[in-house]
Amino acid sequence: MLRVRDLAVGYPTSGPVLHAVTLTLTLPGPGLHAIIGPNGAGKTTLLHTLAGQLRPASGSIHLDGQDVTGWHPTTAARAGVALAPQGRRLWKSLTVGEHFATVRTTVRDDDRWSVEALLEMFPALAARLGHRADQLSGGEQQMLTIARALHTAPRLLLADEPTEGLAPALAAHIMTVLTDLPARGVTVVVALPHAAGAARAATVHLLTAGRLRESADTADTVTDTLRRHLTLTDAEPTEPAP
Repeated sequence: MLRVRDLAVGYPTSGPVLHAVTLTLTLPGPGLHAIIGPNGAGKTTLLHTLAGQLRPASGSIHLDGQDVTGWHPTTAARAGVALAPQGRRLWKSLTVGEHFATVRTTVRDDDRWSVEALLEMFPALAARLGHRADQLSGGEQQMLTIARALHTAPRLLLADEPTEGLAPALAAHIMTVLTDLPARGVTVVVALPHAAGAARAATVHLLTAGRLRESADTADTVTDTLRRHLTLTDAEPTEPAP
């Protein structure tokens, strides 16, 4: 169980971003959990705090009953928490194969997250193992970002806007992969700017201006709330990457 209570997080140069966010998620859950909100809502800040990349000013985070508030990113990774960040954050000079070699699995002899298994999950990467990250398309870079995170054999995957700027078919493939992960024992928390991307989410949580406004157990029940609180629509981005 992941429990977040009254979480407040900010930055020295810009002040508070998250305000008293409280959230409870079951690990592993019946499906992925979607955090929906516009740019600047605090989605990235929330995911980075859960991954140990940011320290909260107040509040608490408990994982399976253990207080992990403010834990180090390495400690989070060893506990099975993996972050697939927005913007991909790949090393331009490293090949696809070398990116896999930079991470260490938290579970030995787990073939579910071997390089071979991940290439089956993302076939487009199989022919690109020797290519550098800066030679990949935007879609291939996003696949590598998720595959690299999964190579650590996580039990909790934090995916920050994984379909951003992607063609609809590729975005749908990535969401299918994420939706299927709970069946493999991985809980997924995905940050999305659009309600449509959360159509297959088990739970949906609306985050605006750093506050958790509403939670629902289906994406449909939050669509009207999105339109009341935000100027967002269900439309996906109109400028896809190949």
